[in-house]
Amino acid sequence: MLSSVSNLVVQSSYELNFGTIYVYEYIVVSIINEGILLDAEKCDQISAIAQKYFKTTIPFAYLTLRVNSYSVDPTIYFRIRHLKNLKAFAIVSTKEIDYYNFKIEQFFFKNNIKIFYDKKTALSWINNRLDIPACR
Repeated sequence: MLSSVSNLVVQSSYELNFGTIYVYEYIVVSIINEGILLDAEKCDQISAIAQKYFKTTIPFAYLTLRVNSYSVDPTIYFRIRHLKNLKAFAIVSTKEIDYYNFKIEQFFFKNNIKIFYDKKTALSWINNRLDIPACR
């Protein structure tokens, strides 16, 4: 997962019916399965995992690795905007369509969301947003 660009260790992982969620020290990483519609119910499952580890006070980031093609209901961003300790939302994709879709997603989430071509750059941005030292 992120071990190729940092020394972060997976604290826990969840195999859900729509994808895999990894929890690191300060990041929740998702890989959503091919053909899924990421809707409110699935979003709530990911949020519950994040809240289990980060409660409502520990700053964290969400990183989605869009290696598969799937749809996102942009209204889910209304559901996660209330997570005050979610300080960064990073999308990693090399697919051109994801960059077009990002314009719509960005409209709904507004704050601290960014799309990247690679994990290393995304992690650097997350570290900056969370004020994490570069050596991590």
